[in-house]
Amino acid sequence: MSEKVRLEVLTTASRRDGVRLQIERTIEQNRKIFDFKLQELPHIESAITALQNGTGDLVAMSALDWRNLDVEGLSIVGILPRREPTWVLVSNDKPEYLCSKAVVVCDNELLRRQMRRLRSDLIILTSEQFAERIGKLDAYLNLDEEDRIHWIEECRQDKLLEGFVVSRGEHSALRFKSRRHTLGLQREKPERTHFVPPPLHGFTLLVSRTGFPSATVLPMFDPSAYLAHRIEAALLDSLPKEIHSLVGIFVEQRKFKTILKEAQRSNDDFTNDSFLDSNHAQGKVSGKNLTGSAKWERSVPKKGMSTSPRLEIKVETLNYAGTVTASAERVSTLEESHMSMVNVLKEFMNLLETMQLDHEEMVRKFPGLPEEYSLARPPLMDLHSVQASSSEEE
Repeated sequence: MSEKVRLEVLTTASRRDGVRLQIERTIEQNRKIFDFKLQELPHIESAITALQNGTGDLVAMSALDWRNLDVEGLSIVGILPRREPTWVLVSNDKPEYLCSKAVVVCDNELLRRQMRRLRSDLIILTSEQFAERIGKLDAYLNLDEEDRIHWIEECRQDKLLEGFVVSRGEHSALRFKSRRHTLGLQREKPERTHFVPPPLHGFTLLVSRTGFPSATVLPMFDPSAYLAHRIEAALLDSLPKEIHSLVGIFVEQRKFKTILKEAQRSNDDFTNDSFLDSNHAQGKVSGKNLTGSAKWERSVPKKGMSTSPRLEIKVETLNYAGTVTASAERVSTLEESHMSMVNVLKEFMNLLETMQLDHEEMVRKFPGLPEEYSLARPPLMDLHSVQASSSEEE
């Protein structure tokens, strides 16, 4: 019987990002392969410093910590399976069913704009704006950062607000079991398919000193999560820094059959025409074979079409009021992932630039069109204008 590989993993107490819980589960699942020692340090900075100084083998951290902290001399040796990156609304009701003028607290600028897009009548406030609104700003500011989310939940239970939007890690840290509603990419619920999450959420990175043999710990890692992290990080780095907080990015590896099933369920003719052979079809409605002008459901991929997993990339941003959205998305094979990323980035930046240009008055008039069609107009999208919505003015 071969001796287990000994690994000392450095971590911290829960930081409401899901990392601590996932690394504990991973250690428990892999104890038959590795001899683990989990050492907790006071904070992530001290864990990184200890690793840089030669203590321990690995540090578990979030992708955001990897970007924001000093990680000189360290490298990512692998990434655990990705946790769900979408955010949630903590509320008794689904977002579509909240009462008119409902007060919702959200501290993320992208999610605030997405919520306004879904429900323009809601009053969307930051935590500080809400605390000031109810006359308790000083009490809120005097709380420790980890206690503020619990204070917001207590206010919700006291019916001072209808709901609040947080990451899944923050929701898991709540002291009370509260009902949540996913704000994500539920393709079976069209009204909520456009909550493309902020980039790099849901990743747990295992980091070691440069030169660590990553093949040693390969059984723990997820190649699809590694690819998704690489693409999302590269896309974010390629965008102007001033819009980082306003952009949603989501990269996911999906099965070919899953994409086709969703396309047929939603009558997505573009995807069906791209992937399926129109000369091989079955007429089906509600499971019954039909003839004549029945709806055709195709199930045979085009000749030479690979049925290997696909990489789906989504990028979006929107204006303050949530009335105008710029988005780009693409589905490609894994082998074409880099070129797909480049094309999505190019399409998105070209679209964003075009939507922010003034529409000059057209010299040529087109018969049959209203006169205002040719008049000069301001840009279609203004990303940074913070005009107050009518609901917030009230």
